[in-house]
Amino acid sequence: MFGGYGIGSPSLYWDNFLVFDHKSYYARTHDDLPVKVHFSVGEYENSEGEKRWLDQHPPELRLAAEALAADEPFGRVGDTQRMVTQLRGRDYPSLDIDFEILPREYHQTAPPLALSRSLRFLLNAPR
Repeated sequence: MFGGYGIGSPSLYWDNFLVFDHKSYYARTHDDLPVKVHFSVGEYENSEGEKRWLDQHPPELRLAAEALAADEPFGRVGDTQRMVTQLRGRDYPSLDIDFEILPREYHQTAPPLALSRSLRFLLNAPR
């Protein structure tokens, strides 16, 4: 649909990792993926980082934050690395893919930096 995508902190676990099934189907039916993609994820978008984030909340807010976090697994760093590795492994001739782990960033703090880094990559701007 588009020539470039910025994918920040993706929730690849959704619906039992359904996006990996879609990727595999695409690979079986296509020899190329003519797109430019920038993936990024915060360094702390994992279980340890989520605990660290929750520990920063004052006690009266921690329970509410923990309840929200309980609905979402925190393994975005590993999930994103897995997706990027699999896409690169296909050796699509026209796929231009970049991946960054954003140092010291949480899921809640990564979006502004992810947007900036994605736009720089997609628009060939200085980085």
